[in-house]
Amino acid sequence: MINNVTEMLIKSTSIGITFHVSPDGDSLGSALALMLSLKKLGKEAYIVSDDKIPETYSFLPCLHSIVDEFNFNQNLCDCIIVLDCGNYERISAKIDSREKKYTLLNIDHHISNDLYGDINYVDTKASSVGEIIYEIIKMLNIELDEEIATCIYTSIVSDTGAFKHSNTTSKTHIIVSDLLSYGVKFNDIHRLIFENKKFEHVKLIGKVIDSAYLTFNNKVCIMRLTKKMLEDLNMELADTSDIVNLGMGIDIVEAVVLIKESDDYTKVSLRSKSSLDVRKVAESFGGGGHVRAAGATLKMCLEDAEKAILKVVEKELIL
Repeated sequence: MINNVTEMLIKSTSIGITFHVSPDGDSLGSALALMLSLKKLGKEAYIVSDDKIPETYSFLPCLHSIVDEFNFNQNLCDCIIVLDCGNYERISAKIDSREKKYTLLNIDHHISNDLYGDINYVDTKASSVGEIIYEIIKMLNIELDEEIATCIYTSIVSDTGAFKHSNTTSKTHIIVSDLLSYGVKFNDIHRLIFENKKFEHVKLIGKVIDSAYLTFNNKVCIMRLTKKMLEDLNMELADTSDIVNLGMGIDIVEAVVLIKESDDYTKVSLRSKSSLDVRKVAESFGGGGHVRAAGATLKMCLEDAEKAILKVVEKELIL
């Protein structure tokens, strides 16, 4: 129950907030909105993450306040809140659960959540965790301002793909309407998130598209992002949601698989229109997500990961 969450927040004095590895707009926006709101209640609230924050979201307020593991003392926390993270292993902070003195709150909207918290609140109907945080803020009678509204708007617009994904609901639009009343610069946010690519990234997109191919009666688009592609452009692996979404624009394609090579593992991002539950595919490899958008990390080389993923996709695909 969400009341269990608000009750814990009210009685806690020191609150740590974190999210999943490789943070995105939803995790960052919701975490910052919650932190800023809790500070209005006089709480000692802060965000901890071991990940590099994507430059795309550098416009968000108070990013400088995010601390790393070396400046994080979990023994001083009454509670630690994990946002937008389906399983304990993907938390972007080294949280020691042995002999812990804090209460672990798990707040998420993924159906594949492992319910690893002392208190779990998972709303699978929410478009984003930002939508859940908005509800919590309202229940705590905290007054929104432009900074908090900007963070929540960023969360929602990111996870809904600018309101085009199927997780967008009438409730989503009602919340956004309220957020805009606080002066959210929605046009600037949209440009900074979706129309703000570096030239090297555009060239990377070209390399990925050039090597893409269709399979399973041309219903599935396979895209590969190799280490060599990144090395050729002197780039590091970063947010690739725009790349996988390009494949979804192909008229005959029902699903897209983006396979990203790294040194010790391979990451896979999956998207679908209607004929494939990509969450089931991701869960086969310890990943998770939503029916139409999911991901997983495979501890194998790119070629082996590609074969393994395609085998499961073929099994789950409705041709």
